[in-house]
Amino acid sequence: MTFQEEIQIHEESLRPEETPQTDTHEMDETLERDVRAVLTDDPAAIAREVRSLTLRALSEGTLDQGAAQQVVRAVVAGASSGAQGASDGQRALREALQGLDEALAAAAQATRLTLEEAIGNAGAFSRQTLRRRLDDLSTLESLFIETVSQTASSAAGFTRTTLVDVADHARVSGSAVGSAVKEGVTSLGRALAETVSDQVEVTTSVLQKEAALLAGLTSGVLQGIADRLSGAHSPVAVEEPGEGQSEGGADAQEPPVGS
Repeated sequence: MTFQEEIQIHEESLRPEETPQTDTHEMDETLERDVRAVLTDDPAAIAREVRSLTLRALSEGTLDQGAAQQVVRAVVAGASSGAQGASDGQRALREALQGLDEALAAAAQATRLTLEEAIGNAGAFSRQTLRRRLDDLSTLESLFIETVSQTASSAAGFTRTTLVDVADHARVSGSAVGSAVKEGVTSLGRALAETVSDQVEVTTSVLQKEAALLAGLTSGVLQGIADRLSGAHSPVAVEEPGEGQSEGGADAQEPPVGS
């Protein structure tokens, strides 16, 4: 399927009268509860299970900054409270945060793949829409670190210590999502500057439609990554950027993930 055909499919699905109303508060509570329950499982499986839960939640949203923030907050809250009932709470919390980090790295990769296709199809999207999506991508690592830090400020005991350690380590040594974001922002920023020209005028309604289309395409790529990672027992090998990426990103490889 070509990128233009994918766009057409998503355009046909964007009928306001048929758009279901989603209770985001209920979804956040469900995600938080599911993550909390996972921390009582085998510690070796926690990262993988939290990664899967996070990927599913991200793929069902718009993957913009606001939606990603809600998901990250729910996951960190669920992990922090769930660690209290785990046999090894400190390890369980670290594993959960690792899973969240890996899921955000996958979201960064999905965004990058979609933007690469969009930029390569001149005229499919306005520069403003592409720039906004690139800006959303650039905030993913800081969103992860800041949410963990904010949660630590109101926590106590090993929960606080663990959250602070994870946030500090991410700042100093980096994170999976940070690596994915850095690579994507660098290459996409250059491509955007070179290939997409400014448009004289783009109405608000057009920007909203484009944002919804691009979000749908990105979620589709992320859904594919989530499907391939479901039940995975070992890390998935990743090809270098530019290798093995098919048109539309449908068969593109996901970023490095832990088991």
